[in-house]
Amino acid sequence: MEPLKIGTDCSGIEAPIQALELLNIPYKHIFSCDNDKHVIKNIEGNYKPELLYEDIFNRDYENMPYIDGYIAGFPCQTFSTLGKMKGFEEKNGTIFFCCYKTIKVIEPKFFILENVKALVTHNKGKTFENILHELHKLEKYNIYWKVFNTCEYGIPQKRERVYIIGIKKEYDKKFEFPKPIKLKVFVNDIITNDPVDNKFGYLTEHKSKLLNELVDNNKIDKLDKHWSVNLNVSHQKMCYPKLDICPCLLAGNGGDCIFYLTSIKRRYTPREYLNLQGFGPDFKQCVSNSKMYKQVGNSMSVNVLCFIYKSILESIY
Repeated sequence: MEPLKIGTDCSGIEAPIQALELLNIPYKHIFSCDNDKHVIKNIEGNYKPELLYEDIFNRDYENMPYIDGYIAGFPCQTFSTLGKMKGFEEKNGTIFFCCYKTIKVIEPKFFILENVKALVTHNKGKTFENILHELHKLEKYNIYWKVFNTCEYGIPQKRERVYIIGIKKEYDKKFEFPKPIKLKVFVNDIITNDPVDNKFGYLTEHKSKLLNELVDNNKIDKLDKHWSVNLNVSHQKMCYPKLDICPCLLAGNGGDCIFYLTSIKRRYTPREYLNLQGFGPDFKQCVSNSKMYKQVGNSMSVNVLCFIYKSILESIY
């Protein structure tokens, strides 16, 4: 198998490249694209894309290099239930059409597009229908889509994301979605043995109160169990504790969105956040902790991409 030529857009700290490395699939990283200088710092510190675009709106599409596989996590904030749900009304919402143009011009063998689960129901489903309609208009691709949950593919994080997959009809022999597997790794398994600063265990009076209220209201039975809790909220009803798995990692403003693990009496570290997204131990943190948390919260899950890659390549090759 010749090395896959891969290009990514809006893929942050490059979960798509991490997945290829984890699977030992030979590849050439042709291009990446991001306009966040802090994300670019992590990309340059960990990968070697031949081209690095900083403006997806104004690049020379007609002269972009050929790639076999195209992966894009176009911005989700405009479709997320945590945002204003303005969709294509905001500029970032229109980045999908930049991804669409990239696919149309380059015609890769396959593509993967990722977004939040809420995209499927945004604007009563009309937004998603429009996206699928545009992709079907390409005519050369078989189009598939499915909502994947990270914890159903080997990593203990409840993270639901929709993945849209396109495979050129001439290469698509018999694509089948990967089946979920039984979870055998839990949050206590991803905790590192590295020395941890005391600041990760510090709780304000408000956060301590929230934790006590969760116990008093039987939302948490015992604090020595592996409960992951969001304490960066105003009321205990918004903490959404999970036992043995972590709730969906959030981006937010980094330090405002870090989950607390009751069994070890501290917040997760950036390295543990990376573990919860399936990133390998060789990934180097090249930015501050707050920026790292934000970037991991925005990332695709490496483990899910591994399963998707495997299914695509089994169909093509």
